[in-house]
Amino acid sequence: MVEIELDGRKVEVQEGSMVMHAADKAGTYIPHFCYHKKLSIAANCRMCLVDIEKAPKPMPACATPVTQGMIVRTKSDKALKAQSSVMEFLLINHPLDCPICDQGGECQLQDLAVGYGKSASRYEEEKRVVLHKDVGPLISMEEMSRCIHCTRCVRFGQEVAGVMELGMIHRGEHSEITTVAGDTVDSELSGNMIDICPVGALTSKPFRYSARTWELSRRKSVSPHDSTGANLIVQVKNHQVMRVVPLENEAVNECWIADRDRFSYEALNTDERLTAPMIKHDGQWRTVDWNTALEYVANGLKSIQSEHGAASIGALATAHSTVEELYLLGQLVRGVGSDNIDHRLRHAEFDTVEKARWLGTSIESLSTLDRAFVIGSFLRKDHPLFAQRLRQAAKHGAQVSSLHALADDWLMPISTQLTAAPSAWVAALAGVAAAVASHTGAAA
Repeated sequence: MVEIELDGRKVEVQEGSMVMHAADKAGTYIPHFCYHKKLSIAANCRMCLVDIEKAPKPMPACATPVTQGMIVRTKSDKALKAQSSVMEFLLINHPLDCPICDQGGECQLQDLAVGYGKSASRYEEEKRVVLHKDVGPLISMEEMSRCIHCTRCVRFGQEVAGVMELGMIHRGEHSEITTVAGDTVDSELSGNMIDICPVGALTSKPFRYSARTWELSRRKSVSPHDSTGANLIVQVKNHQVMRVVPLENEAVNECWIADRDRFSYEALNTDERLTAPMIKHDGQWRTVDWNTALEYVANGLKSIQSEHGAASIGALATAHSTVEELYLLGQLVRGVGSDNIDHRLRHAEFDTVEKARWLGTSIESLSTLDRAFVIGSFLRKDHPLFAQRLRQAAKHGAQVSSLHALADDWLMPISTQLTAAPSAWVAALAGVAAAVASHTGAAA
């Protein structure tokens, strides 16, 4: 451990940590744009300049390693003047379009400009203009003139999503973020680029121009489309879901969600979706109010209970439901005197195996595994957040192996890839088990 002095307070951090990490541990906020706790350090926005004793000039907190006895001041005149100067440079080419920007109200640049910006600009030349790019139906790059080149989106694709779909071309004021070859952004985690963009350069195409952040009420939820059980925040306006964003939970989804969780809410607002209960009467479906529908269901259950007994009532629940929803359904069914409730909708075998678990380990531990063997899964498409965690493990030397019917690209190093028809999987697994037994000396 290394001890430093940060704004007059002693802070202990791991050797090799940066000043920014020490500030995070001490609860001291240092303004920044390019730094993100889940991404590599780029140190290209320079907003986090701090005053370090004996250093000839302000140093970037995100890229300056701590040393024993280091004295750091984040709010000295020297630090504040440096941060203010950087903010002036960042705003030189930024368009004055806050009133129509989708990021307005939740924009990191907007917030920091209030604290570190000036009331007037000394820059009188023409602002640069960057042409918009069409990268698909999910991410809008219509206003890339707002981009401050923090490269968070580039690093996210390369380090988290596993595919570098965006990059920077040209130099100086001509620099711009683009797909280079004019392709679309197709990663199954691409929507997270919208969240980590600190300005309004990358925004959500489906949400675009539909609401302001302060108009939205928020509800916590759990992913209905992802086996990870990703934690979500559902944002609602006038009883209509307008946007879905991640709720940070390090043990489950960290601060990411899959695109299908982020954008599938659009199905809730389609004209083809039922929004009111219907009852079939004389062979015709009729729309009724909720009280009528609930009374109809309650009377039906009471009638079945009195005529055929409570044991004739049962309920089947999807395993995608939350624990709370399953508990309430169980209470309802048992309340009418029945124990017939199950969630195993697609099971052919119902024997209970002692101590069996679906995953066998915590989701969080997938990032630190030494070895993983994935059987019969299009990992990127089936479990994108599991794939992201295994990708991090593979970066640190983990050996990931697969058995599947197709040689799919998981965007990570694969140690061993077995390809066989599903009918041959049992034989292939038997061969793997025999090889493991031979290597370990266990009885086959």
